[in-house]
Order: sequence, then structure tokens, then C-alpha cells
Amino acid sequence: MKFAQIYRRRRKPIISFELFPPSTDKGMEKLQSRLPKLARLEPDFISVTYGAMGTTRQKTLEIVSMIQRDCGVETAHHLTCVGATREELSLQLEQIRRQGIENIVALRGDPPQGQAHFEPPQGGFSNAWELVAHVHSAGGFGVAVAGYPEKHVEASDFDTDLRHLKHKADCGADVIITQLFYHNAAYFRFVDRCRGIGIEQPIVPGLLPILSLRQIQRIAGLCGCILPVDLMEELKSVEGDEDKVFEIGIEYTVEQAKELLDRGVPGIHFYVLNRYFHIAEVMQELRPKLDQLQTSAP
Repeated sequence: MKFAQIYRRRRKPIISFELFPPSTDKGMEKLQSRLPKLARLEPDFISVTYGAMGTTRQKTLEIVSMIQRDCGVETAHHLTCVGATREELSLQLEQIRRQGIENIVALRGDPPQGQAHFEPPQGGFSNAWELVAHVHSAGGFGVAVAGYPEKHVEASDFDTDLRHLKHKADCGADVIITQLFYHNAAYFRFVDRCRGIGIEQPIVPGLLPILSLRQIQRIAGLCGCILPVDLMEELKSVEGDEDKVFEIGIEYTVEQAKELLDRGVPGIHFYVLNRYFHIAEVMQELRPKLDQLQTSAP
């Protein structure tokens, strides 16, 4: 089922998970053992990234195929402009199509290691909107793109970033999935600004449960996410106690998600980082709310 159908037919908020292809055989074995458990949490779809320069491209295809075939969960295959020509991207799309995968998360991708700025490969694309148009013209795929509630780190200003997003939307995106954030107000402001310039696609908040202080400081630094002062102070007060950090992180994500659900978001996209127990706890806490919303849906 393609993105447009998934979000159009929803009787409850759409819950999705994002995984990444492990770089080692041991990591792959761990992920394979967790996939059935993740599937039992009943996500509506699972997306899978791939690494810089397409280094894990075949693993991505292997994992999305496995999830869809063996776990019975819809999937989405990430695709970026990094290190691939138009022709190579077309071949990838055909491989993805042959595996019965109907959804693509189309991204420009981060600059390869050693490059300060993104440089398109010869014969490739410079921007995500070009990739979106390419996937859309291939036909047969639902397309998701990224949105940035606190602005993309490379954008000169918010208005410029929103114009880029509008161009992606106009080129064939069916849904927008946001970068992680920890201030819900930033998401709601972002949605209002998107609607103000004519972006009509569903805008799905992306949430990353905090597992460690160092982890979230590193990730937030990379993506330009602003961390709440009170949350950071609470985490720093228990630094070194992994269980306490875990507990605070889960509680914050649950409260964040509940507010978003109460405000009528089309779904929530969880950055799972290939773990199970933390997202299982989050889903257990959210299940009554999700069941209530499904029951009350027209």
C-alpha cells in the first residue's frame, strides 16, 4: 500500500518505525531477531535507511524485503542522491519494484565523509526535489520527503528552507516526515508555516526516544535540534545512571507523543535505532491513547 493510501484511509494515527542497515554480520543477526518483535508492536510501516555513498544499499533492500515478506508489515526504502547517477537510481528503483516495495523516502543525503558541502555526482542530482521528480516519473511509488521544524542546518533561513520543501511537495511528495525535535511548539509552528505557503500533504512528526545523554547531544548537534533546558538539566542530574536516563527519556517521548496525538497529528514516525525495548515501552504507554482514537474515529 502506497503512502497516499496509508494516510488517506487511516482510522487512527499512523505509527511508523525507522531502522538502519547494520554494518556488521553480528548487528544484522541482532536486527533479524528483533524484527518479529518490532512487527508485533503493529507499526503501519517500517522504513529503512542506507549509508553514505550507498554502502549498505543491498542490505537496505534485503531488510525491507524481509520485513514485508516475513513480518507482513508495509515498508519504505530510503533513497538518496549521494553517489548515484540518474541511470543508477533508475536501476535501483527497478530492483525495489521487483521486490514489491511501493514506497520511497526520497532524500538528498548528507555530504560524503570528507566533503564540507554536498557535491552531486556526475550525472546525478543536486537536490531532493530532483530525486522526488525522478521517482514520481518512474511511477508506481509513494514518496515521502523530509521536513525540518527547526530548519535544515544548511539552509540560510527558514523561508528558504520552506521554499525548498514546497518544491519537493510540488514535485510529487505524498507525505512529509519531520526531522526529530523535542519542542512540540516547533512542530506546530512548522505546520502552520507550511500550510501558509500552500503545502497540503500530511506532516508527520518524527520522534527519537533518548537512550543516553551523550547520544542525544551528538545527534542534536548534527541536525541542529534544540534540546529543552529543563530536560537536559534532568538528564545531567542522573548522568551515569543508565536506568534513570532511560526512564526519563521514555517518559519524555511518551508525553511528547500524547500531546501530539491529542492535537490531531496524522501519525508519529519513531526513529528506533534498531532497538526494541525502549520502543516497546513507548508503544505500551501509548496503546490506550491509540485505541481510544481509533474507537472515536468516524
